[in-house]
Amino acid sequence: MSDDTDFVALYNELGLDAECSMQLFKHAYRRRVMQLHPDHQRHPADVARLQRLNRMYAAALEFHRAHGRLPGASRPTPVSPDDGGDAPVLVDDFPPAPAPGPALAFAAEQARWTRDSEPANDADEEPVPDPVTGFPRRRRYLLILALLALVLYWWGAQKSATPSLDPAGPGDAVSPGLGTPEITSRLAVGMDTRQARRILGEPDGEHAARWDYGPSWVEFRCGRVAGWYSSPLRPLRVDEASAHAATEEVPHC
Repeated sequence: MSDDTDFVALYNELGLDAECSMQLFKHAYRRRVMQLHPDHQRHPADVARLQRLNRMYAAALEFHRAHGRLPGASRPTPVSPDDGGDAPVLVDDFPPAPAPGPALAFAAEQARWTRDSEPANDADEEPVPDPVTGFPRRRRYLLILALLALVLYWWGAQKSATPSLDPAGPGDAVSPGLGTPEITSRLAVGMDTRQARRILGEPDGEHAARWDYGPSWVEFRCGRVAGWYSSPLRPLRVDEASAHAATEEVPHC
């Protein structure tokens, strides 16, 4: 029986070598039987593995009785009184396991369902680390605040760069590159009231012959610009060169 037995596989199964003591050999066998018994593992493949282990263990005992040493050992392997019996443990020798309670039954069913639902190559997949609790939420809030600040800054820059026809308004100077063309029209002698209103905007005080823009004013004659005064406190958009030709260009009513 022991001639065709793979004793190297037996020692590998027990985690021993051929030079171990008989007591250690039997204890390792009993411990391995407890691990492979179906009442403990509830796995069908362990029954065949346990039966193979029993056959190899019986062959090793038979070899020991015939030669006084374990298979592959270089010296005799004595038997101590505490080694116990030599008979291999059969599957039916173990009492049936007690019925598990509701909590154990649920845990076993959950473990079986998890094992069956996992893919076959789970061992090759790297585990994904869990995110640090609380950090992504804080980072999301900071990102939202930064975007809101950028939007408010852009909106304020666009509003301040919009030109206005009001001489007292803040939008007369248009910053280059913001997409709004600079207004280059200036008031000249001889323009009518419509052109003057388009360039200078609504006056603070309007009369038939004079429009007031704060300390500055524009003089009209026959509905056309005849002259002006541009105060440094509130300068007007005027063409100074046209003021020298006021006598020739402005008709007399």
